[in-house]
Amino acid sequence: MTQEAPPPVDPGNAMLAETPAQMTCALVDTPRGQRMAMTVRTASTTLTVLLARDDARAWGQQISNGAEQMSGLILAGAGALPVNGHETGVDR
Repeated sequence: MTQEAPPPVDPGNAMLAETPAQMTCALVDTPRGQRMAMTVRTASTTLTVLLARDDARAWGQQISNGAEQMSGLILAGAGALPVNGHETGVDR
């Protein structure tokens, strides 16, 4: 039985939004050998994964491929533009 891949984002997550984030990478020694600890931090979450060399290369390639496909075009979401001359609270 073939299982469908999950969507890239969880459409049921009401908290999903752009937010400041920081990614750090560091080499660490583990009982299974050297790994790259990749940590992503946001205001509400910290996620760390330990990646072997081949996994780190694959993740890096996937990030690079995705970045190359980006158009650079920014689409304004609902409420992002001033209405009747008033700001909507969106930082510019």
